[in-house]
Amino acid sequence: MPNEMGAPQKRLLIMPKKNACCGDGANTLILACSGASNVGQISNSVMVEMNKKGLGSAYCLAGLGAGLPSFVENSKATKVILIDGCPVACGKVTLEKYGIEPKEHYVITELGIKKSHSFADLEAETNKALKQIVKNS
Repeated sequence: MPNEMGAPQKRLLIMPKKNACCGDGANTLILACSGASNVGQISNSVMVEMNKKGLGSAYCLAGLGAGLPSFVENSKATKVILIDGCPVACGKVTLEKYGIEPKEHYVITELGIKKSHSFADLEAETNKALKQIVKNS
């Protein structure tokens, strides 16, 4: 967008400082798929509930996927729990891109929840997945 003189304005990209985001100093980072299906949303909800229970700190898979240096460094430096929604495993593929192996990896569809684009039973499905993951975590 041009400035008042008609010249193009420069856009500044402000990169976060190292450790400048959620998860700072956490012993365990929890990353989750947030895909556009029920299981993607369940993955995200399970991550939030695990954070509330003190099982780790919710962390931004999108920041890692974007290759933001602090996200990559933090994910390499600590224990990672990854929750993918389905066998496409976007989260796992993202971690592999940076040579990160999660200590725990869960796939919601492997917990007996069928992938769909219906969001009618999210609460019950989230509770089912959460119980199984917390039991195994």
